[in-house]
Amino acid sequence: MWKGQGVEQFFNDIGEWLVAIGVWAYVFAPLVMAGVAILPIPAEAPAMVNGALFGPIIGTLISWFGALLGAVLSFEMARAFGRPAAERFLRASAIERADDLVTRAGWRGLLLARCVPVIAFTALNWGAGLTPVSRWRFLWTTAIGIVPGAIVFTASGWGLVGVGEKMPWVGLALAILLLVSLAFRRRRRASD
Repeated sequence: MWKGQGVEQFFNDIGEWLVAIGVWAYVFAPLVMAGVAILPIPAEAPAMVNGALFGPIIGTLISWFGALLGAVLSFEMARAFGRPAAERFLRASAIERADDLVTRAGWRGLLLARCVPVIAFTALNWGAGLTPVSRWRFLWTTAIGIVPGAIVFTASGWGLVGVGEKMPWVGLALAILLLVSLAFRRRRRASD
């Protein structure tokens, strides 16, 4: 348990616990990410913990896989239970308009929505399950669209531990984040 001795101690305590559970740490960490992806809880903190504990490459893979698993589970639950509930409580015309919007946006719209930081990851997972988006389209756009966030947040966590030694990598991750943000802003302005 965290003893309130700072960020480094927090990561050390979690790291000791994960070492104690051995190989199960590689099962536990993605399941935490999946749970966070299903619930409306920010995934940045667990991704940062993955980076601090597993390093930038393995940590990113764990964060990416767990987030993808949680996204698919959310989508499937919304598809199975949410759509029938929405049809009972919403007007048919409202559902048709939403379906039409999603259909017109196509894969580009779904992929772009994945890359816009202000659109909640969990809301998009559940919302897509309520629409006629195919499972395959949801899967591949999610798998690609979450890569930048998985890299940035996991690398940020890795950078928190021993920042001085890792400053070039942290700088690179922040530069990539800045460039991606500027590219989306520019594209958004061009489409307006």
